Amino acid sequence: MKLRILLFIFSSLCIVKSLAQKQDKPEVVLTPYVYSSSNTPNANKVLEDKLKRIVTKYGLASSEENVSSPFILTANAIELRKETTSTVPPHTAIVLSVTFYVGNGVDGTLFGSCNEELKGVGNNLEQAYASAYKKININNPELAATIEQGKAKIISYYEKTAPDLIAKAKSLASSQNYSEAYELLLQIPSISTHYAQAQQLLVSLVQQESDQTNSSILAAARAAWSASPNEAGAAEATALLSKMNNVSPKLQAESTSLMMEISSRLQKVEDSERAFQAQREAYEHELYMETVKSATAVAVARAKQPVYRIWWW
Repeated sequence: MKLRILLFIFSSLCIVKSLAQKQDKPEVVLTPYVYSSSNTPNANKVLEDKLKRIVTKYGLASSEENVSSPFILTANAIELRKETTSTVPPHTAIVLSVTFYVGNGVDGTLFGSCNEELKGVGNNLEQAYASAYKKININNPELAATIEQGKAKIISYYEKTAPDLIAKAKSLASSQNYSEAYELLLQIPSISTHYAQAQQLLVSLVQQESDQTNSSILAAARAAWSASPNEAGAAEATALLSKMNNVSPKLQAESTSLMMEISSRLQKVEDSERAFQAQREAYEHELYMETVKSATAVAVARAKQPVYRIWWW
């Protein structure tokens, strides 16, 4: 009974890991970025929320959680005037010149900018900043034009640089530096003519790295079973095999073969065959459709997040 449960858990985990929900990607991703200021931390959150709403409105928000693009939408505020009102109690009133920037935050290339003058009033300076940021007009035609201009320049940028990025990603992967290779390939937007090539390479590299990791896991599982060919060894081997991700057909067959060997030794052949037959059928059905999505998810988890160097343009 214990082995039957272990086999069911292993089969279920393998099937679940091969499935992923499809999501449409925006043509270009802009990451909302706010330079942290210790003077107005709460107001910065208001500004960040506005920037998020802007990129979402224009369809440039990332469809992947916790993924940052090298291309950013950011803003910088300069105080034009500040005064204390004569009211009781007194308030702080400010006039800000807020400039919005679209550019490559990693290499510091500016693609476009526009300005908006905002007024804010609050009990203190931070509240006055927050009040001003709340008045940012996400429907501002100048802001829309700046974003479209930036988007066009980003697309042009990648038409020129994508071949070099792809070549560099291959070089990084050859030295086992997969995370930086993924970072480069994930930057290339879906509207680029080089996107398909980048995605094919991404899938190939993720599979390559996964095969290396999964081969080590499979070897450890075999060693565990060989050292203890009993229910305890079967439990250890099954636990190890459940850690395999993005499994290739070859390694999937080898892991299945190992589990069949275990089940045969413990005289549970019939139950294990039924479970693994269902697993193989589900795996083969979903493999082609979900390979790219699965690979992208692995790459996102492994890719380094960019460090912005905008120097306030």
